[in-house]
Amino acid sequence: MLSLPSIRNTTLALSLLLLTGCAQMYPAYPDRYNDPYAQSDFDELLAFGANMSKIPAAARTDVCRTLLKRQKNPPGPGIYLHLMVGRLLSDSCGEIPRILDGVNAIPPGSLPDDRMQKLIAIHTEALKRLQNESRKVGSLERKHKTVQSVLESKDTNGSKKDEARLLREKLEAIRSMEKHLDETGETN
Repeated sequence: MLSLPSIRNTTLALSLLLLTGCAQMYPAYPDRYNDPYAQSDFDELLAFGANMSKIPAAARTDVCRTLLKRQKNPPGPGIYLHLMVGRLLSDSCGEIPRILDGVNAIPPGSLPDDRMQKLIAIHTEALKRLQNESRKVGSLERKHKTVQSVLESKDTNGSKKDEARLLREKLEAIRSMEKHLDETGETN
């Protein structure tokens, strides 16, 4: 017959073995459960985007900072997908190329939901367009500064003929910028 101490020792050993086995089977479960941004299902991302659209800009910035901090650890698909949705609502959610690289690195088989794939396709194209528009605006701003510095460097104390010429140059520069903006608006 087994003694009471040996039964306790056997029970303790079996309990530890069971706990060790469970911990090995579900090592990421507690992290995924506690981290809402690790989730990457369609309904959760849709709710995240809707909630983020309702909060003030300062709160959006805080959410983006949290996501960016979590991106420093080896980020899962959920972090990149949340950054993708968040970036459409706040510039604070990081650089578009880095987000797109992260989203493109998600294995296609890991997102079998057709709705999710469509959401990713829409958001990816929206981010690409946003990136292109910001490049165009930056280019126009640089051109405007160049024209402005050229005009300021010229002697404006000259005759009325020089003033009229400068005004014409400014007007032409403005018309050129407007034409460029109109052309980019038509192509998009």
